[in-house]
Amino acid sequence: MTQHRVLTVLSVLLLVSLALTACSAPASAPATANDQQEAAAPAPTDGLVSITYTYGSRGIPADLQLVEDAMNEILHDKIGVHLTLQPIDFGAYNDKMQLRLSAGEECDIIFTAPWINSYANNVANGVLAPLDDLLINYAPGLWGSMPPTTWDAARVNGVIYGVINQQIFPKPWGVHPRKDLTEKYGLDLDSVTKWEDMEPWLAAVRDGEGISPVFIAAPGRGLWLSQYYGYDPLDDGIAFLGMKADDETLTTVNMVDTVEFQMAANTTKRWVDEGFMPLEPLPNDEARSAFRAGQYAMGYHVEKPGNDIEAQNAYGFEFLSKNLTDPLILDTAGATATMNAICATSKNPQKAMEVLEEFNTNAYIYNLLSRGIEGKHWVWEDEANQVMRFPDGVDGNTSTYNPNTDWMFGNQFNAYYRDTKQVGAWEATKEMNDTAFPSEALGFVVDREPIKTEIAQTSAVYNEFVLPILFGWVAYADAAPEAIERLNEAGAQAIINEINSQLQEWRAKNPR
Repeated sequence: MTQHRVLTVLSVLLLVSLALTACSAPASAPATANDQQEAAAPAPTDGLVSITYTYGSRGIPADLQLVEDAMNEILHDKIGVHLTLQPIDFGAYNDKMQLRLSAGEECDIIFTAPWINSYANNVANGVLAPLDDLLINYAPGLWGSMPPTTWDAARVNGVIYGVINQQIFPKPWGVHPRKDLTEKYGLDLDSVTKWEDMEPWLAAVRDGEGISPVFIAAPGRGLWLSQYYGYDPLDDGIAFLGMKADDETLTTVNMVDTVEFQMAANTTKRWVDEGFMPLEPLPNDEARSAFRAGQYAMGYHVEKPGNDIEAQNAYGFEFLSKNLTDPLILDTAGATATMNAICATSKNPQKAMEVLEEFNTNAYIYNLLSRGIEGKHWVWEDEANQVMRFPDGVDGNTSTYNPNTDWMFGNQFNAYYRDTKQVGAWEATKEMNDTAFPSEALGFVVDREPIKTEIAQTSAVYNEFVLPILFGWVAYADAAPEAIERLNEAGAQAIINEINSQLQEWRAKNPR
C-alpha cells in the first residue's frame, strides 16, 4: 500500500467525506460554471449594499441564480442588501479559501468549521472579524436564540469570531442500515449497542448480496470516532489529541496511544479484512452513485433524529437508524461544527451580520437558500406541519436546486421537513442537545499560536502513519508503535503539555 502517495494529497478529503456522507448530490452546471460563479462580482444595484456569501457546495445548482434573485426580492427591501451567492466545490473549497484569505482578498460572509476552512486557523491568522458587538447590535434575534454557554464555545481568547449554526450539537455516532436488507437477513437493530454487534448481519449481507456492505468513500474511513469512545477531541485540527469528557482533572492524551483507539483500529481492520468495508474505496461521487445502485447496505454517521429519512432522500432506499453513542457528549467541537463568519476585509460587516440574522431567524429566507423556490423546487406535502416534498417527477438527483446542506446555512430548526416521518425531529434534536453530557472542557478553545509548528509537524505524521491504521489498511499492533514514536518526535508531547497548561488556566478563570 503506497501510504505516503495517497495520504499526503488526499487526507483532507476524509473530513469532507465525514460531513457529506448523509447529503445528496444536487444537479449541477458544468464544472466551468463553478469558477465563473465564485469569481462573479456582486451585481451593481443603486442604493443597495453588496454582500457576498461564499460556502462549500457539490457543484453549482442549475437554478442558483433563480434562488439568489428570489432571496434578493426580500433582502433589497428589508435590509437594503444585494446578496451574491458564491458556492465553491467542496473538493476545492478549503484550498481556495485559504489562498484568498491569506492574500487578503475582500470577502463578506464565509463558511468556516473545525474540519474545513479551519475556524481556529482563520482566527489565529486574523482574517475573521470579531462579532460580539455586531451580534448584539445587528442580530438580536440570532444572539438571543442560544444561551451564553453555547456562544462561549465559539470564543477564542474571549472573542466570538463565528456564528454557530444551530443543529445537532452532540455526535450520536451510529448506523443506518437499509430496511429491506435488515428484514431479508434478520437484523434486530434493537439488540445492537456497539459496532461489533453488526458483524453477523454484515457477513450475511456480504455473502448473500456479493457486496462490501459498508459505505466508504475515498480516501477511506474507520470506526475511530472519538465521542463514541468517550473522548472530547478538543481541537479537530489536532487529530491525535483528546481528553476523556468526564475527566475533572482536564488531562489530555495522545488518543492513538489509548485502549479505545486500539479497539476501534482492530475492529476496522477486521471489517476491511472480512470484506465488510472496501479496501480501496471509490471516489465520493462514484461511491454515492454505487450506494444508489444498491452496492452498499449500510452507512454510519451522526444518527440524529430524521437521519433515516435524509439517507432515503440521498440514496433512494428506506433506512433504519440507531445511535450507538452513550452517553452523548456535548463538546466545543460539536457546538462549533459548522459556522458562518465575516471576513476582516469586509467593507460592510454590519450589513453582513444583518444577512446572518435573516439566515438564522427568517424561515422563509433560510428555506429559500436551503430548499429553493416553492412550486418549482418543492411543494407542500403538509403545510400545517411544515412538510415539503419534491414536485411530481422530480427527486433529489434530478432537482435543479437541492444543496441538501441545511446545516451550513443557519438555524436548521427553521428547515421545512422533507418527509412526514420527520415531523418532531427538530424537537427531538433539541432534546439531544439539552440532555447531552457536557464535557468538562466545554467552552475551551485551543490557542494554537504557541504550538503551531508542532501542530503542522504532527499533522503530517498523522496523515502518513496514523491514517493507514485508522482506515484498516495496516494492523494496530504492527504500525502503532512507529506512529506513536513519530508523533512524539514531531512534538506531540509539547502539544499535550501546552494544552494541559492552557486547560488549567482556563479552568481557573471558568470554575465549574
